[in-house]
Amino acid sequence: MMKTNMGKVFTTLLCMMMCLSLYAQGFTPDMVVGLWNFSAPNAPYGYQEGTCQIKKTGENLSAVFTISGTEMTVKEIKKESNTYKCNFYVDGTYVSLIFKQEDKNQLVGKANAEGMVIPITFTKIIKAVQAR
Repeated sequence: MMKTNMGKVFTTLLCMMMCLSLYAQGFTPDMVVGLWNFSAPNAPYGYQEGTCQIKKTGENLSAVFTISGTEMTVKEIKKESNTYKCNFYVDGTYVSLIFKQEDKNQLVGKANAEGMVIPITFTKIIKAVQAR
């Protein structure tokens, strides 16, 4: 009887330790890599939604935004503590984007386009796994 209780206690402790270590790791830069849908309802018409493909090359992050069928490349995304920053042009307008990871499937931030501050939300596009 005592042996099974000790086994349960040990198993529970082991499970808790593993969960805590996973939680403590937080978000790694690799977690922002992938395909995201973005939504910016306050942006000018035609720029309110699209996709963003964040890539990692070596230690550097880059992205390709697709807005209304037009692709824009962001050569470098800088990470400072838990915040990501990048700058790019959208149809001749200089845009400064700052975002952070809320959870593994969501990024939130603000785009500053010539003094207009636009809240933006990214939602990870998760490809459905086919059942066999």
